[in-house]
Amino acid sequence: MMISSLKPNYIHLLNDYNRVLEQRNNYLKKIKELKNEDLLEVLDEQLANLSYQIFEYRNEYLEKFATIIQETHDIMTKNTKNEENIKIKYISNAQDKQGFLQNLKKSKNIDLARGFTSTGIHRDDFLIYINKKIVSIYGSQGQQRTTTLTLKLCELKIVTEEIGETPILLLDDFMSELDENRRKSFLENLKDSQVIITCTDKIELQKENIKSFYVENGKVHSERK
Repeated sequence: MMISSLKPNYIHLLNDYNRVLEQRNNYLKKIKELKNEDLLEVLDEQLANLSYQIFEYRNEYLEKFATIIQETHDIMTKNTKNEENIKIKYISNAQDKQGFLQNLKKSKNIDLARGFTSTGIHRDDFLIYINKKIVSIYGSQGQQRTTTLTLKLCELKIVTEEIGETPILLLDDFMSELDENRRKSFLENLKDSQVIITCTDKIELQKENIKSFYVENGKVHSERK
């Protein structure tokens, strides 16, 4: 989503990829009836070409995340007792057009049996590690929530660098799973950004230029009644 907002061509590539992927999946289901696999090679070539272009965009931006994620996370966790070494890793089954094409050819028999494309850029993902452990599996709720906020702050920095303007940061009920130290670290380091925070309990913020609103029975008040 972030790349799409910065690079319109990226969303066009994704749309083209999904269209060709759908064509390939439909073709896989009909091959037994058609008894003809000629179109499969054409579709594989198109998918491989689009996969490589999409990979290039994703890899470029995840590398930008990698260069700033540790310093950003350090800000988030400076008031905690334990040091957290954080890393982000892009998970892809290929890194060039030939690699994507070879994977499609290797999975051909499996795809024919299943009736869908089992390999490709649509199965790519990224993982976050803290102290060499996958956060989504081994991280506490606080660590998972903090990691999400770290990614948001990294995104904020990258977008600001790309467009030359600081976007508004929207945070919905993000305090509930943060301990007091992590909450304090985050709030102390929100600089030069307009931030809108929604929550169910009042937050005490020791900062200037802050305004609170209360929503009760569908009406917005600047003071609690």
